[in-house]
Amino acid sequence: MNTATIFRLVISGLIAFVSYAAWAYYANSLVTQNTTVLYKAAIVQGSYSGGVTLAFTFLLEVFYRKFGASTYCLPLIMPRISRKPDASHPCSTLETFQKAIDESEQKCHGKCLPGVIISPLPALLIQSVLVIAINVLFKTPNLWLTVAPSILFSGIYGYVYSAGLFRKEKVRKEKLSKEEHAKKSAL
Repeated sequence: MNTATIFRLVISGLIAFVSYAAWAYYANSLVTQNTTVLYKAAIVQGSYSGGVTLAFTFLLEVFYRKFGASTYCLPLIMPRISRKPDASHPCSTLETFQKAIDESEQKCHGKCLPGVIISPLPALLIQSVLVIAINVLFKTPNLWLTVAPSILFSGIYGYVYSAGLFRKEKVRKEKLSKEEHAKKSAL
């Protein structure tokens, strides 16, 4: 993991910590003036939110690296496989599977989703299952109203963050392409 990634993770966690700690302080100041209780609520909520955001952002980074550069066919949401089966170890099952994938790719030509659209989904699924499970465990009375904002804002954050990674990578590739073109032109 490079320093830019670590910086993004830390900044995301700190922003979540400060935002949710301030919110918890404010929300609880409506019902009590006890500063010990207010600071405790702020520290607990800020720490939890900062930690969850840090973990969620880490998962976004991992899944973006895994899925972000790929494309996925719409009919079966099947990843393209660019590597052909190993010819030294022929396997009719793998060859048949590869042929089916190749045929489905040809049928959905031009109708593929970029991986950046799919990459936030695993992290969002993990976060959603955890927030629902925690609230079920603690018998939250209004479960769906309680967890819906968390899932919604996590989804928005996940897609904005992944789009940012995609944009950053695209700019980096364009810059490298321009540099290579300039070098070839200079020769």
